[in-house]
Amino acid sequence: MIDGYGFDKDFHDKAMKFWDFMANYYWRVEIEGLENIPENGRGMLVMNHAGTIALDVLIIKQIVFRNTINERIAWTLMADFLTWTPFVGDYYWRTGNVLACWKNAARLLDEDKLIIVCPEGTKGVGKLFKERYQVKSFGKGGFARLAIQKNAPIIPISVVGAEETYPIVYKNEKLGEFLGFPFLPITFTFPLLGLLGAFPLPSKWHVKFDKPVDPENYVRNYSQIEKKAKDQQIKFVEDLYLYPCGDRRREVESNEAEENIARDVTSVIKRNLKTLLNKRKNIFF
Repeated sequence: MIDGYGFDKDFHDKAMKFWDFMANYYWRVEIEGLENIPENGRGMLVMNHAGTIALDVLIIKQIVFRNTINERIAWTLMADFLTWTPFVGDYYWRTGNVLACWKNAARLLDEDKLIIVCPEGTKGVGKLFKERYQVKSFGKGGFARLAIQKNAPIIPISVVGAEETYPIVYKNEKLGEFLGFPFLPITFTFPLLGLLGAFPLPSKWHVKFDKPVDPENYVRNYSQIEKKAKDQQIKFVEDLYLYPCGDRRREVESNEAEENIARDVTSVIKRNLKTLLNKRKNIFF
């Protein structure tokens, strides 16, 4: 039965069997921090994103589904071009994914669901092979603002292995735009090997779920220089309005919290990526 999101439980469960094989035998995914996946309630799984197509997202969905007591569905916020891509769009709708927008994300969190957020977006999946594991900008911290508003814990996720499944050596953005995609990728194997080259390489994957960040009780340890800069910023706002202004003060502190959470989550992901890369002997082992 298909629900209001386009999710088809029977189809999803059958699809998971394929991703079980890919995760357990093809990419041989090693996982750390499974205890940090919420067994119930809302949550935001924020991850680095790469690999030309969203294979890393599908593996995170498989990990969450197979390693939670109630077989939780992690809902992905997907790019608009995926929604109309033949076959692919239908697959994504039916396996628990929604169009990436604030309204959909907020509604899912209000329903106490888990959502997967990839702040790098298409910039992440479009990285060239020489740029692998160089995390792109997480923007202005929109995910942190949503987490604060909905009081949703953020679980930073670091994924190693997805960047080598489709190693991009060149991307043709003009041809991609003509076809309705962000870019057309050229990899070491595609289109040189035809359809065979479209199959992902069997890279070795490592995934780490870090400790949840509680946005409501988030406290950052500031250095003396940072504290002084913060006080000066707030004083400037208060002087600008000629009197202590509580609303403006809260606005400054709120924006600061968003930026701090986004920066710290990014730092955690980068640090874990470095550690996981050091554990891996080479791309395939």
